[in-house]
Amino acid sequence: MKDIITITKYTIKENITKKSFIVSTILLIAIIVIICNIPNIINLVSGDDSEEETQYGKYIINDKENILGEDLNNIIEMGKLSGFEIEVNSNEKEEALEEKVRNNELAGVIEITRNEETGVIRLNCTVMGNYFTGNYELEQFVTLIKAIQVSKELKEANVSQETINNINANIEFETKTLNDENNNFGIAMASAFILFFAIYFYGNSVAVSVSSEKTSRVMETLVTSTKQRNIIIGKTLAMGIVSLSQLVILILTAVVSYKLFIPADMDFIANIIGNINLNVVSVLVCFVFFILGYTVYAFLNAVTGATISKVEDLQSAQTPIALIALFSFYLAYFTATMPDSGASKFASIFPFSAAFSMPGRILAGGATTWEIIISIAVLLITAVILAVISIKAYSNAVLHYGKRLNIIELFKISKEK
Repeated sequence: MKDIITITKYTIKENITKKSFIVSTILLIAIIVIICNIPNIINLVSGDDSEEETQYGKYIINDKENILGEDLNNIIEMGKLSGFEIEVNSNEKEEALEEKVRNNELAGVIEITRNEETGVIRLNCTVMGNYFTGNYELEQFVTLIKAIQVSKELKEANVSQETINNINANIEFETKTLNDENNNFGIAMASAFILFFAIYFYGNSVAVSVSSEKTSRVMETLVTSTKQRNIIIGKTLAMGIVSLSQLVILILTAVVSYKLFIPADMDFIANIIGNINLNVVSVLVCFVFFILGYTVYAFLNAVTGATISKVEDLQSAQTPIALIALFSFYLAYFTATMPDSGASKFASIFPFSAAFSMPGRILAGGATTWEIIISIAVLLITAVILAVISIKAYSNAVLHYGKRLNIIELFKISKEK
């Protein structure tokens, strides 16, 4: 036990002081902070923080036929609420107003007239082509002027002001979003994506650690000082602590950045988080799946690191593990859209994909208790079996130098010993 602790401490110190670890951690923290600040950056660039600047620009509205009369002045305040700066009944000539539109001094000019045949109010708009994308702003003006017209005609019909206000008032509504597990596949897919990169790449770090020490002949000193199983257990434990520490730092950064930088009016993010089945138990269970998933892939990668003599051979040696991991990830990822299907349940129990699939189903509220227990049991048994096999294979291959060993050669060496 003392040797395991010693190796664990040595490996942790060695890895957290590496420039690659420090730079990658700082870079990931910066990326998270920048992503959480994207809405603020957009607002800063677009100038939305200025109270005096309007969203859509300045418009001139002329009512030369006095169709709306004095009531047209109400559109100035109504326009502010919709993001427009409005001036009514300008005395400038039509040519001068058009020139201002061309020079972007005005967003547009709107003239109120009547259709001679039907008597319906007609709007003649003068704008630059880039202002009216999809006629959204024009529709806003139609709504504003229609409200003023209705109010004017109701007043002329001796309708009380209270009734007019009730007619023009916006309808209030409140939305209650129900947590339907069949619609939470996005949570499961995102969870599978994050856990895949965390488990696979953190597990890969074990192979890098073993192969680098073997290349530098440090392994020979370790093997003569302690048992091989202490080395693999110590390194797996150490890289797990380092990886988990980095992951916790990134999660805390994301949570703090979300609280500090994400605007309060971004309700869709709150709705997504609200649909996550997040509580102490679910967090602890997901943590267990991360640990077990990491352990499975870490032991596989430890053997890979021991079978090579040069770090350059590591990528090709890891191809089988990469294929298993990718197959398992895509199995979990694509079955997330069908949480109640047999394929999704299989992905939650299959040992190489369970760590990617089950946490997402738990957070989405789509996993039953017995499915979680079976999945953990299968992962635990697989981790123990792989640990035994890995320690045996590691012991046989750790001092091998030269040509990279394959599975058949590992078994031959094991039989000879």
